[in-house]
Amino acid sequence: MKKFVLLSLAVFAILFVIITMQKNKPADTAALQKTSTHTELEKEKVLQFWAHYRQATDYRLEDQWEAAADYYSRALKLNDKHEDALYYLGNMYFELARYAEAEACWLKLVEVNPRNSRAYLQLGSLYLSSEDFFDIEKAERACQESLRINKEETGPLLLLGEVELIRGRLDAAAANFEAVTASNFRSTEAYFLGGYIAWKKGAAEKARTLFEQAVRYAKPVEKKAGQVEGEGDTKRGRGFGAVTSKSVFRQFMTDLSTVQPNRVGPTLEQTYRRLDAFLAALQSRI
Repeated sequence: MKKFVLLSLAVFAILFVIITMQKNKPADTAALQKTSTHTELEKEKVLQFWAHYRQATDYRLEDQWEAAADYYSRALKLNDKHEDALYYLGNMYFELARYAEAEACWLKLVEVNPRNSRAYLQLGSLYLSSEDFFDIEKAERACQESLRINKEETGPLLLLGEVELIRGRLDAAAANFEAVTASNFRSTEAYFLGGYIAWKKGAAEKARTLFEQAVRYAKPVEKKAGQVEGEGDTKRGRGFGAVTSKSVFRQFMTDLSTVQPNRVGPTLEQTYRRLDAFLAALQSRI
């Protein structure tokens, strides 16, 4: 009798387990289906993000800033913390002179990644080159932070040299420009501004040498077939909101590319006198 009772209990226990499993099976299946659907939606979201991002990049490399900004914005709606999308959207707004929106992008970027040196560099450029956003204190702090994070880049040194030049600290500015050309021998702006300092100090021969270097590197570079392009290179060498393209001294840089070799002497004197007056106007704002 005792064995019968135990056997009956065992049978009931097994039946209970089987029934419970059967009841839970639809729920488990529904959960799996829900997880699968969620995975598919996430996958589609990722695919859409990269489709928008690649389209934005194509437009950027064609200098179509408005279209590029539109597609970077679409991409960021799907992933608002993507660092490159934030960086490049800021650059597009910078090119379009939509400075408040450019600033917002780069501030968001340093919030996402406080060690993104490119964002600080672009903020420094914005605060130094934009008429409405001109703030030499902010520019200096942003460039110092960019340099602190990445000491290998010459961009922050160039901008810090410009800050020192605008403040009238010629020796400090010259030291920065020399450090830039030591690492980047094609820095038109560093040669040009270094030449101005030499001219200002009466070192005519040095001023001419540096000015000639600036004129030389201001000329467009002809790429050889198959040559690998560097970061930021495009059909017209833009696409990144580069420091020189938006520099406070950009008009001087543009004019350099038209200087003829037989007119270097007279052009140097005329250009540096014009720069002298321009700097005096900037200094009156700080």
